[in-house]
Amino acid sequence: MRLSTSWRVTWGNDRDDWDSFFYNASDIYDRRQLVPAIGNHENQGGHPTLYLRNFDLPKNGPKQIEKERAYYFEYSNALFVVLDTNITPESQAEWLDKVLSESKATWKFMIYHHPAYSSAPSRDNASIRKHWLPLFDNYHVDLALQGHDHAYLRTYPMKGDKRVASPKEGTVYIVSVSGTKMYAQDPRDYTEFGMTNTSTFQVLDIQISGNRLVYRAYDTDNNLKDELVIEK
Repeated sequence: MRLSTSWRVTWGNDRDDWDSFFYNASDIYDRRQLVPAIGNHENQGGHPTLYLRNFDLPKNGPKQIEKERAYYFEYSNALFVVLDTNITPESQAEWLDKVLSESKATWKFMIYHHPAYSSAPSRDNASIRKHWLPLFDNYHVDLALQGHDHAYLRTYPMKGDKRVASPKEGTVYIVSVSGTKMYAQDPRDYTEFGMTNTSTFQVLDIQISGNRLVYRAYDTDNNLKDELVIEK
């Protein structure tokens, strides 16, 4: 199973922005499944109106929030949970606990926009860590795929807000950036690898035979910039 990540729309309630995005990505999304997550740009004006109109997503998210803002699905031996960081993390925590507790998947991936572990200077999303990370730890989420900060980051495996020895013990958090807008990056205790001024896309190869995951990040010239192998 092969997955790729990275995409963005600048003005979420501008029809032209969406038309440009789908046009320029047409040779990818006509053959690859798209699994979107709402970011701050899609939430332009306080509501992701065009995002919700453009996609037909699973309607299995928390009952108390608008359908399709958060959802999950399983594919082969992997669970994917898409969360919405534009609304309160606690509004999705009980549902997330239930989804994770009922899943028998070998691999667990979280997808959301504002990072639990930031790469940009002076940014922090403590509420995400408070309400979601204990669940990630309890059910051993493998990778958390994040965005927003415009500077590439891969953390050490983390558990209990501390570095642990290997991905078998904790969760690896990724911040990816596509496009041309770039931020500086502060050194952090949790950063295992970081880059600035580099636009990337990520490829995840989930090898069912042998329970092996190969994560790679490439720049726009297809140069390999980062790699991680997890075996269970």
